[in-house]
Amino acid sequence: MNRFWIIMLISASFLACGSGTPNFDQQKAFQFLEKQCDLGPRYPGSEEIALCRNLIIDQLEKSGVTPQEQHFSAVTSDSVMQGINIIASFYPQMSRRILLGAHYDTRPWADEEPDLALHSQPILGANDGASGVAVLLEIASLLAQKAPSQYGVDLVFFDLEDMGSEGNNESWCLGSAYFASHYEGSLPEKAIVIDMIGDNHLQIDMEYISYHNSPQLVNEVWNAARELGFTQFHTKITKRIYDDHVPLITAGFNTIDIIDFDYPYWHTLQDTPDKCSPASLQVVGQTLLSIIYQDK
Repeated sequence: MNRFWIIMLISASFLACGSGTPNFDQQKAFQFLEKQCDLGPRYPGSEEIALCRNLIIDQLEKSGVTPQEQHFSAVTSDSVMQGINIIASFYPQMSRRILLGAHYDTRPWADEEPDLALHSQPILGANDGASGVAVLLEIASLLAQKAPSQYGVDLVFFDLEDMGSEGNNESWCLGSAYFASHYEGSLPEKAIVIDMIGDNHLQIDMEYISYHNSPQLVNEVWNAARELGFTQFHTKITKRIYDDHVPLITAGFNTIDIIDFDYPYWHTLQDTPDKCSPASLQVVGQTLLSIIYQDK
């Protein structure tokens, strides 16, 4: 075979490998989850959340972007808290945009522990915190390797999501509230928040507020999951939840929340990596990639 045909075959092979939607690496994503948990509980004001922030920023920089730190103050019922959202924009020259968000802070109190004596201890947050961040970090690494044909992507890591008190919605999601109220420029076409998506027994129903605000986007995501063969996405509406999507919706974003409501270790000391699964991260991550890399 002459040199010309060898070059043509190599070129064709390269183009074939570069086409379509990238494959989400579930093991790599799970390593991101474990690395966060190895730091310990990452509640606001702790040394561990600063280390987690550095971990996220370092990984984003390895993915070829320069993250923006959005510093803010949030007034709670008994104090003023300092928070930092992390924002990374891939392919900012593209006008059509998708925003993906997840919170990286963990709850300072294990207030769902049956033993009241344990309520003052902070949780590790393997699922409630680390799972969403892990999926976004793996998506970042894939975005660095291949540009979508239709969309630029903004990743937002929200701080101060999990400091709230029962019955007071505005005490939750302080980072996303600040981000949404200070957003400048055109809104993204689609915004998707992910939270608690690493459960070993992943079951994702349609969230009530998401569906009633953005039914078309909910159906688009659930249809994408079905086409991929992911039976963990259920086409039924069961509950409503005040999560990071709500401040975005209030500010006019076309936003939905992907969340597994039924996690028995929520806000307990048992929210640890052994309760999570690489396969669950892959289900959500690959579904999001199919939305990002669609050619429509």
